[in-house]
Amino acid sequence: MGSTVTLDVRDPQVSPPRLESALATAVAVLHEADRVFSTYDPDSSVSRLRRGTAALGECPPDVANVLAMCDVAYEQTGGWFDAWAMPGGVDPTGLVKGWAAQRALHALTRHGIRHAVVNAAGDLAVTGNSSGRDDGSGWRVGVLDPGDPGRVLDSVRVTGTGVATSASYERGPLAIDPNTQQPVQRLASATVIGPDLALADAYATAAVAHGPDALGWLEMLAEVRAILVTLDGKVLRSGRSGGPHSPRRGRAAGESSATTT
Repeated sequence: MGSTVTLDVRDPQVSPPRLESALATAVAVLHEADRVFSTYDPDSSVSRLRRGTAALGECPPDVANVLAMCDVAYEQTGGWFDAWAMPGGVDPTGLVKGWAAQRALHALTRHGIRHAVVNAAGDLAVTGNSSGRDDGSGWRVGVLDPGDPGRVLDSVRVTGTGVATSASYERGPLAIDPNTQQPVQRLASATVIGPDLALADAYATAAVAHGPDALGWLEMLAEVRAILVTLDGKVLRSGRSGGPHSPRRGRAAGESSATTT
């Protein structure tokens, strides 16, 4: 789906054969997601659904499951995430990258891996601890400064969660205004932290399409935190740290929209 995915495993108790099997399974999960959902591939299930050459019932069950999650995201964002209002027809791209990364992480954990991150172009599915030990330290995730992507704006410590960022670091505006079907960039970046990376991905995309007022519906979402950066550089946070802040800058730790240590 036009993205680079990195699998970072920090579990010293996993044998090399088991690790190799786990990685192969996770990569197969990602390739299958691409085969089914890629809008770049004219033969994918979603491409055929968009053209009207396949009905939903003729697609793999995952398509209906993902579109059901898109329904949830539509309701939770007040319509700012709308997979049915995309140019060219239904397109769950704003959610499915996070969904695929979450499934790849599940493939790793099913093989006994306890400490890992799947990073799908800056959208992270996280489990365990970066230390590779059961010490509860989690993973430190850096959010890059959209005004200077070579610098870290802020960081959060997470585990057992998803962290999704929508921004124009590499490919320009990716959010679509569902009212106009045009690309928009009403926030410099939006990072959403939540228990499900698929929905976090959708919420981050919707926030960039909506703008600073997205903080209103983000505040209503259970178990979700958000860091929004406005076009003029203000930082808005949902939850217990809500309100405007000045960007806190630090030394860069990577090139994607989120980075882990």
